[in-house]
Amino acid sequence: MAKPGTPRQRGGKAVRPTASKDLQGIQSVETGLAVLNALVGRRGPMTLGEVARDTGLSASQARRYLVSLVRCGFAAQDPATGRYDLGSRSLSVGLAALARVEAIELATTALKELVARIEEGGTLAVWGDEGPTIVRWLRGGGIGVTSLGLGTIFPLLSSATGQVFLAHLPARNTAAQLKRELGNEDPRVPTTAARIDAIKAGVRKAGCAWLKGHFVENVRGAAAPIFDSQGELVAVVAIAGPDRRDPSGRDPSVEALNDVAQRVTRQLNGR
Repeated sequence: MAKPGTPRQRGGKAVRPTASKDLQGIQSVETGLAVLNALVGRRGPMTLGEVARDTGLSASQARRYLVSLVRCGFAAQDPATGRYDLGSRSLSVGLAALARVEAIELATTALKELVARIEEGGTLAVWGDEGPTIVRWLRGGGIGVTSLGLGTIFPLLSSATGQVFLAHLPARNTAAQLKRELGNEDPRVPTTAARIDAIKAGVRKAGCAWLKGHFVENVRGAAAPIFDSQGELVAVVAIAGPDRRDPSGRDPSVEALNDVAQRVTRQLNGR
């Protein structure tokens, strides 16, 4: 097996792995993904020897990784020719990633128009390794929320964006971050299962989340979900600004935000 940091051949080009002094990964996982990338880089099925050559592995090493990828559905082997190609799970991952890219592009365009119209700050967040992560941040007129930026992780319980993810993602996705927040002893954070369930139910019923002064002092935050064609949450669009509720409780900016989220969902054939 090639030593860490040595270039490997992928698709005829040497690629040097990126080193990190702060983070440690699992080399076997990285090598398995290198084998998968070799299949991605070719336009058709590959022989075992081609996979080994493109990854810098021996034939026996490449075979073991391919066997695992086949078992997991990310690769497939033709029983007649013995050649390897991408499996059905790879297609599913690719389609899911494509849907997210499309959702981000569509939501960014719509959010830019909204921010210009209502003169509030806007964010677009997706679910990342650490939780709700900002991938687009637009500074609007009026209140400037300077504590936010690309890569900011929203809390689940004390931000409107986080509450939308909490309400619409499977519990297994949010369990780790929820546990961390419940251990912080923040007085703004609900600590009982009943209160957390009430938050989820409220967001689902209203179609959005609305908070004031929780994540940023004296600022109203509102967030709405964007769904894909499978009915899964792919992104959350949000605004931050002054409380614009009229005596009847209507907030025109929040209504406009909901319209944006619903429009993008329809563009994605979402439900």
